[in-house]
Amino acid sequence: MQQKPISFEDKNHYSFTITSGNYFIINTQQKMDEVFRIIHQKNSGNRFSPIPAVVENETYIILKPALKNSNDVSIDSVSFYKNVLYVKVKEFENPDLNKTSRISPDILLKLNEKLDIKEVIIQY
Repeated sequence: MQQKPISFEDKNHYSFTITSGNYFIINTQQKMDEVFRIIHQKNSGNRFSPIPAVVENETYIILKPALKNSNDVSIDSVSFYKNVLYVKVKEFENPDLNKTSRISPDILLKLNEKLDIKEVIIQY
């Protein structure tokens, strides 16, 4: 099985729920606007983060990796094979978050390619 490495940007980690599933693919501007409507509602403070534009050669996805022994994860690598996106994550203690927090972060990830994703597998 030859997985193709995908270049990506880890855009933001949100400590609240944006999607009920383990992932949510954002492939239209309408979906992006909807996601940021939720983010702006749940974010405290007056500054709203800018809404990214969904362009032709990119895919955005929200991931919700389960936490086991830490309060956050970092994305190690992303690869793609036969419409399945494989995301390798590594747990770590984020000093900006409460140590006892076990709320799985919703992570906004920008993939620097247009992908037709049918399934997402999060690997630890």
